[in-house]
Amino acid sequence: MKSIMTIRNALALSAALLFLGACATPGFEATHDYDDSVNFSSYRTFGWISTNPMRVGATTSMVSSLLEPRIMSSLERALVAKGYQYAKDPNNADFVLSFTVGARDELRVDSYPTMGGGYYGRGAWGGAYYGYGTETRVRQYTRGTLALDIFDVRQRRPVWHGVAEKKITSEDRDNQLATVEAAVTAIMAGFPPP
Repeated sequence: MKSIMTIRNALALSAALLFLGACATPGFEATHDYDDSVNFSSYRTFGWISTNPMRVGATTSMVSSLLEPRIMSSLERALVAKGYQYAKDPNNADFVLSFTVGARDELRVDSYPTMGGGYYGRGAWGGAYYGYGTETRVRQYTRGTLALDIFDVRQRRPVWHGVAEKKITSEDRDNQLATVEAAVTAIMAGFPPP
């Protein structure tokens, strides 16, 4: 009986740690949109829309020149893992990709009531006072975005769009490869569409 309780306690602790770990490092939020008239199951090969498929959208920071090849490699690995084959010549591909990166500074303003108190005056003529006020905290943070567009080569038009966004932390900046992988994983979870 004691070993069953120990196992239950260990499982409960493991579940709590996983939950806390997930809360401590939130992932990318992804949204997807697609043309439902397209038969995505017919796609077998992919390529890049150009030799430099990255566009830089609205951003408040410099974009590393190493970012484009990192995103390209991550997307290629994700698509190959899904069973697609890379076509070096985009004219020989079923679909081609381009992507946009961006970052913008945002403000978060939190305001909540506070209560303060103190003592005024001297001796018997003084007294306590209490008052209510408002405390406001302003935090600035950066929100990063990776948007992926997929174009049908034969029809020469966009057929799929995915966006991954996240509040970028200093850890994300220090581990750019892991951040890119997380963004690509979030986006590719919606491709191909059901």
